[in-house]
Amino acid sequence: MAENDKVTSQVASRATRSSQGKAPLSQKGSDILENEVNLVEDRKRGFDPAPTPTPQSPLTPHKISRVEESSLSNALQKLKLLSLTPKKTTKDAKIKKRQAGPPPSTNQQQESETNIQEAQAVAEASNPAPAANSRLKFTQFFPTRRSDRKSKADLLKEQTDIMEAALTAQDDTKLGIEVVTMDDKGRGIMAVNDFFKGEFVVEYAGDLVDVKTAEDLEAKYSMDTSKGCYMYYFKYKGKQYCVDATSESGRFGRLLNHSRINPNCRTKVVMMDDTPRLILVAKQDILAGTELLFDYGDRSKESIKAHPWLSL
Repeated sequence: MAENDKVTSQVASRATRSSQGKAPLSQKGSDILENEVNLVEDRKRGFDPAPTPTPQSPLTPHKISRVEESSLSNALQKLKLLSLTPKKTTKDAKIKKRQAGPPPSTNQQQESETNIQEAQAVAEASNPAPAANSRLKFTQFFPTRRSDRKSKADLLKEQTDIMEAALTAQDDTKLGIEVVTMDDKGRGIMAVNDFFKGEFVVEYAGDLVDVKTAEDLEAKYSMDTSKGCYMYYFKYKGKQYCVDATSESGRFGRLLNHSRINPNCRTKVVMMDDTPRLILVAKQDILAGTELLFDYGDRSKESIKAHPWLSL
């Protein structure tokens, strides 16, 4: 009873503080004071209730924290979340735009459409009733550009035609060569045009005789040293021949000089009208202004002794 009077006096003293000119109690203070009085009375009756939790204000927005997602359990789920589509960057777009080039102008588009319409008109005129499923070809709109390069077969045929024409005409003035006179050699042949390797140059023209007749003529020519000897022996298909070009005939092949070390022409046998013909072709590429030379092929000691230039 004494304790109750003490609490009552405390409550009365707290209540009288407001009545003594102090600041009045707020609603929250009054609630707290009432709870304390009720708590004292309950303890006196032997009842101890659980303390009433003080109400709290909800979390303010700046205190809200993001809930972290749980880690993936396996690598397969990670792969499913990954995007396999590559991202398009501005750099790639610029590169594609630069490669595509500037957009066609209005005039170019109109010209292209006009060409297509004209091609379609020509196709319809040539075939007034085309099949329903027929398709126009690319070459109907744009002409096909063909290469100007000649095949090996065409080049060989062209060279053969030139050679046959020269052998038939028997005129060497139109073959791109000329006769020149040199101080140390006398007459010789100079290239006026360029010649490619393997190209026909000139024929070693003369009388085609057998070996027995050639030997008799050679013995006759040896009696006159001022005349010289222009006989060329060769073998073709197992048979021996000789071209006698000693007589002046106006043909240029007989005037080519000898070079064992640096020849730029070589002899070749061709058949024309079932008759072997001896021609000279370029052994290498020959530039205009170069003297034409070939190897006479005479290696006998007697000939080299009589004519030392055969070893050069």
